[in-house]
Amino acid sequence: MYARKVGDRVVTFQVSGMLWNRSLVMRDVQTESLWSHLLGEAMAGKLKGRTLEIIPSSMTDWRTWKSRHPDTTVAVLSRTARRFTNQMYQDPTGFVIGYVDRGKARAWSFRHLKAERVINDTWSGRPILVVYDPSSGTALLFSRELEGREFHFSWKDNNLNDRETGSEWDWATGKATAGAMQGKVLQPLTGVVSFRRAWQEFHPDTDYWKPADGDDKDGVDHGGGKRDRSGTG
Repeated sequence: MYARKVGDRVVTFQVSGMLWNRSLVMRDVQTESLWSHLLGEAMAGKLKGRTLEIIPSSMTDWRTWKSRHPDTTVAVLSRTARRFTNQMYQDPTGFVIGYVDRGKARAWSFRHLKAERVINDTWSGRPILVVYDPSSGTALLFSRELEGREFHFSWKDNNLNDRETGSEWDWATGKATAGAMQGKVLQPLTGVVSFRRAWQEFHPDTDYWKPADGDDKDGVDHGGGKRDRSGTG
């Protein structure tokens, strides 16, 4: 999800009908520049080189979202695809959640997320929490740093808990619901759920997280980012 403001101008996007690296190419109506939907960057036209601001969002199923936000409305267009349900994650090796920071990329395989559910990672100097909900196929990223403290999380008794205070947290919002940290909210990070092959095309130097046993069955070259085993579920 992106903000549509480029500089001081709000632009309107449409599907261009083109593909780049087998991925959707957008076109803005105002300048007819062509944009990569995965990078949020104008690849050709008057706005070439400009980038859109990424807005943290969640890719989840309708049932899960509706249960949390009952007043939500949804746009169903004539060509809205109906085949993209959480069943598509039955083969998790094909999907990742990726994150880009200062020109470098990190990604976590859904196969590893299904096995771990909660990952306490540290990458590029940033403590990162990766949470996965298997019932909805939802993967989310948060900062593990809050008010100058670094927290470590695990999944315990059907709740997300931190090791430092034992507080309970809502996995979908990053908000503490009980304990010493109640009411505090973790900063969401702009993770992007993508087909692994597409992510690799656009971010060929991605540093892939791997478990401590070195499991590398996804068929990608994994980097050696620091992984914190403490408090993983």
